[in-house]
Amino acid sequence: MDYIYFFLVIGSILTGFINTLAGSGSLIMLPLLMSAGLPATIANGTNRVATVVQSVIGVGTFVRNKKIDIRDSWLPIGVCVIGAFIGAGIATQADPKFLKQFIRYLMIVMFFVILIKPKRWFKENDIASNKHKQPLTLTLLFFAGIYAGFIQAGIGIILLAILVLRADFSLPYANFIKLVVVLVYAVPVLFIFVSQNQVDWKLGGITAIGQGLGAYLGARFASRGKNVQVWIYRLLLLVVFSAIIYLFRDEWLKLF
Repeated sequence: MDYIYFFLVIGSILTGFINTLAGSGSLIMLPLLMSAGLPATIANGTNRVATVVQSVIGVGTFVRNKKIDIRDSWLPIGVCVIGAFIGAGIATQADPKFLKQFIRYLMIVMFFVILIKPKRWFKENDIASNKHKQPLTLTLLFFAGIYAGFIQAGIGIILLAILVLRADFSLPYANFIKLVVVLVYAVPVLFIFVSQNQVDWKLGGITAIGQGLGAYLGARFASRGKNVQVWIYRLLLLVVFSAIIYLFRDEWLKLF
């Protein structure tokens, strides 16, 4: 059983790195936590510990390594967070089968959104226009926030698509804003899981250390790396494609 701790550490570092630069790292972490013997509900709650830690470290690393002015972005952040709280409030009403189907086909849509016209993803300035204040952008972010609180899976990809393609943020800056949004709503959500006794603190601590390290490496790369927007774009495609393979794994297995 000890070998699972090795995979948890490696998997959590990779998850933190992927979540900071793209999203959907939970597709790695949740199966690992369940392989360690945790029920799905406890694994979900335990994963929130690492989510908070990686968000704190990711935001802090961005701020230290790159001069980022967040003052002009509080409106889209606030709108998205409000949506997340609403989504969390209605999450208990969800049909698990519907959610699974919804996420699967959403990832296919997101893959083609990312793939078509890749030049749209590359911006010279962190904030290229005032589109992030327009009603359509704020509406999209509000519903993205509801999705974040309601389902969570794949929210990083969705936020990046809205922040880059609609709000006109650069990929590194959009990643920073994404981390701030996740941090703000992840803390109270963690307390909800704690109050329901759905957190394994031992495994939560192990994965938090790993994801914190991964977030540090990811944020440092996003702040200082060369051709960073190109590499983030490639990682986005890889993560979404891998998510599609994973989410449709039962269908693939039936072919063999």
